[in-house]
Amino acid sequence: MNGVNDNIVTMTMWTPNLEAFPGPRYQALAMAIETAIQTGELPVGAKLPPQRNLAWKLGVTVGTVSRGYMLAEQKGLLSGEVGRGTFVKPTDGFAGPSLRSEILAPAQEIARLSTPGVIELSRNEPSLVDYDDIMRTSLQRLAMRGGLQNLLGYSRTLGDPAHRAAAAQWIARTGLSVTPEQVIATAGAQQALAIVMTAMTMPNEVMLVEALTYGGVHENAQQRPIRLEAVAMDDEGMRPDALAEAARRTGSRLVLIQPTIHNPTTVMMTAERRAAIVAVARKHDLTIIEDDVYGFLIRERPLPLASLAPERTIYITSASKCMAPGLRVGWIAAPPVLIERFADTLHAMAVNNPRLNQEIVRQWIEDGTAAMLVERLREEAAIRNAMAIEAFDGLTMRSHPASLHCYLELPNPWRPNEFTNQALGQGVRIASCTSFLLDNRPNPPPWVRISLAPSPDRNEVADGLRRLRGLIERGPEARHAIV
Repeated sequence: MNGVNDNIVTMTMWTPNLEAFPGPRYQALAMAIETAIQTGELPVGAKLPPQRNLAWKLGVTVGTVSRGYMLAEQKGLLSGEVGRGTFVKPTDGFAGPSLRSEILAPAQEIARLSTPGVIELSRNEPSLVDYDDIMRTSLQRLAMRGGLQNLLGYSRTLGDPAHRAAAAQWIARTGLSVTPEQVIATAGAQQALAIVMTAMTMPNEVMLVEALTYGGVHENAQQRPIRLEAVAMDDEGMRPDALAEAARRTGSRLVLIQPTIHNPTTVMMTAERRAAIVAVARKHDLTIIEDDVYGFLIRERPLPLASLAPERTIYITSASKCMAPGLRVGWIAAPPVLIERFADTLHAMAVNNPRLNQEIVRQWIEDGTAAMLVERLREEAAIRNAMAIEAFDGLTMRSHPASLHCYLELPNPWRPNEFTNQALGQGVRIASCTSFLLDNRPNPPPWVRISLAPSPDRNEVADGLRRLRGLIERGPEARHAIV
């Protein structure tokens, strides 16, 4: 490593205080690394703790540590060597902006924070080429209507009646009929999940989740904190027998399920499997949290779990995956008896949520823009999935025509974290399966998630897929410059 490893200092005991830094845990870790290097606590050539060891010490997931190391590596602070570890690189000082200043930069600077030369295939977000025109038209309509000052004050904690009515109208597209009074407007599905987990659990209580579940669940569980218990899955999603066994063994009262385009596996629960899951929930008196953020992207789909068991299902969805993620508009639809409890929790967290974003989404739902966006995103997702199928021909891959991501099995001898690290070296950022696992198993399954929609440029996505295929074929020892 440029001569650095001739005198390796192994910092196996280094444990940063993440509470001293703002932002999500992975960003706090990257800033802690930068600070420790600046102060000399981490000298040039120092070997950082193994990701699994540090994750255990910090009480975070391996995926969180991996993202923190990756962010510091992108800044030029670290260098990872497959089979050897992660080391502090020599630098020519810190003339550039610090990680803290970049992470906390104003919103108008965000577009400049992307790592030059890196194709982003790790964020599961939709993107279309004409968002500028759509947003400009929406804002012009709002400006012509007048009364904009009314959108700048506090709203009702539950959301404005017109916004809740539009949400109920939108949710009905999935086959779930709810009244506006059963809907609470939130700042995205992540906040909705935090509200539900906070309101429905006591600290250290057990919540059942799928064996693979996305990072937002892990982060919310750590904040509460509650204990997550993995329930085995198969090709149709969560197994009913495994759910019944976990409910008996743990005494849990709550299960979180993503039955429609599961993240990361893209699995779709059949109608029969959904009915079986509901039967288990009723038998063991489980409350179901249904995450349905991808459900709008499917033309013909099974009914939501909430439609099969409305008395015990809390339904969560948002505009993020079917319209635009930056609006941060989501919804909770729940049995009436729970609404006030969720409203109290939302008020404690945020008082209420911005009315302007909710008004844009209401306008889109009522004027047909939302339906148009969904149709466009469906078409684009189908094209991107076809590109992935072609790029990874001959390999094992799970996908769905309406999915914003695919799930790829790596051939031997690739391991998921090695592959994601080397993929970044090839200029492509993707997500390892370890970001979705609850445990720190020494031999995680050889799968990675590849997001297909972050860039509006299909050519950029195609280039990223080509680089990944080339890396797979060269093998784990490949160390080439960005191609």
